[in-house]
Amino acid sequence: MNCGGENMTKQKKKSKTTAVVLAVLFGVLAWVYTYKDDAWKFWLNFLLTIVTCGIWGIFAYVWVIIDMAIREKEYFEDYYSED
Repeated sequence: MNCGGENMTKQKKKSKTTAVVLAVLFGVLAWVYTYKDDAWKFWLNFLLTIVTCGIWGIFAYVWVIIDMAIREKEYFEDYYSED
């Protein structure tokens, strides 16, 4: 009995729209959506925000929105194919 398990190994495609919406709503946490490639950006900005008592968070917020918005749609569609 398979219970629909045939699709369990296939990863869903990521969406550029979802990435931009996450960036607007959650700031640097949007880099967790593409953590495989953006872990360094997340941790760098997280640490800088702590060190600067939140001041850097304003710049990081703008950076993540621009970073997600300028990426090609194909980057998100092919995100799992690079494994």
